[in-house]
Amino acid sequence: MSNSLIEGRTAAGPFTQLESVTDPNRLAPHLDDAAHVPGGHAEALIEPRSEREVSEAVRAAKRVLAIGAQSSLTGGATPRGGTLVSTARLRAIADLADGRLRVGAGVTLAEIDAHLARRGALYPPLPTWYGATIGGAIATNAAGAATFKYGTTRAWIDELTVVLASGDVVDLRRGETTASEQGTFELQLGKQTLTIPVPRYRMPGVPKVSAGYFAAPRMDAIDLFIGAEGTLGIVTEATLRALTTRPATCLAFMTLTDRSAALEFVARLRTEAMQTWRSPGGRGLDVSAIEHMDARSLAIHPASTTHSQLTPEEQLQTGVTDGYIRLSLGIEHEDDIVADLRQALDKA
Repeated sequence: MSNSLIEGRTAAGPFTQLESVTDPNRLAPHLDDAAHVPGGHAEALIEPRSEREVSEAVRAAKRVLAIGAQSSLTGGATPRGGTLVSTARLRAIADLADGRLRVGAGVTLAEIDAHLARRGALYPPLPTWYGATIGGAIATNAAGAATFKYGTTRAWIDELTVVLASGDVVDLRRGETTASEQGTFELQLGKQTLTIPVPRYRMPGVPKVSAGYFAAPRMDAIDLFIGAEGTLGIVTEATLRALTTRPATCLAFMTLTDRSAALEFVARLRTEAMQTWRSPGGRGLDVSAIEHMDARSLAIHPASTTHSQLTPEEQLQTGVTDGYIRLSLGIEHEDDIVADLRQALDKA
């Protein structure tokens, strides 16, 4: 029999008098995100250091927007009034005995990567910008170049601690709480029990979905909060799984003459990689990332020679032309990668 009950508790941890920042000069850096959507405004900024301080900040404010690094490219972290609750000071990071990692929501992905690298481990679903915080990555179910092999953030989160809008706290552990056969959760807050319905729509069968709350029959409660953009609560801590061995990788840059050839090549890469994952010992071409780069992407890169500065002959040599398809491949390997890569590329 499944357990569909989510139990709330009182917030714990140290508490000091919260500073509510209203100085326009201190608020200004937080009034937009990486999308630079204009018109951002907020009444105050609070930077709590503990779960209890997050709870008190939420209780005291009428409207709240949780912010991390504000690296969103959608405008989702651009405030439209209310109080900003920053996770920047939730900085705890601890190794668990089973190899997992317990981190505060304000720890950046770069810090997580560096911490795990010291013991040869890896947290695979790293998005493009490592300056993002883990709290933000969880809120958006972020995914990076290696989504093809490793999936999104959701697949690597085992536990969450979340402060709800009421100031109550829930501790979610994957596998402990699943939706009932009727498609509901029961949320117990003190003497009150609320019924939480799972959305009825069907999720598309793709690895990365950024629209709407996650929904599935008998879904795990933790997945309702991952990708919810902070609208159901503020994540304060998370337990992450990690690869115990950090794979060696190399990058390959491919230029193809037309879209049909590029699509056929990608299909072959995917097929060969998945065969490698299923084979004993993992022998074969192990592609973890496949990314497309158009001419404009290369032309605007500050370290690149701009498109307009290249002669037609140079454009053909480098592939920086609208008539070519460019692919960047992330490949995990052992010592004999060159032979495997050459064999796969020859087939294309």
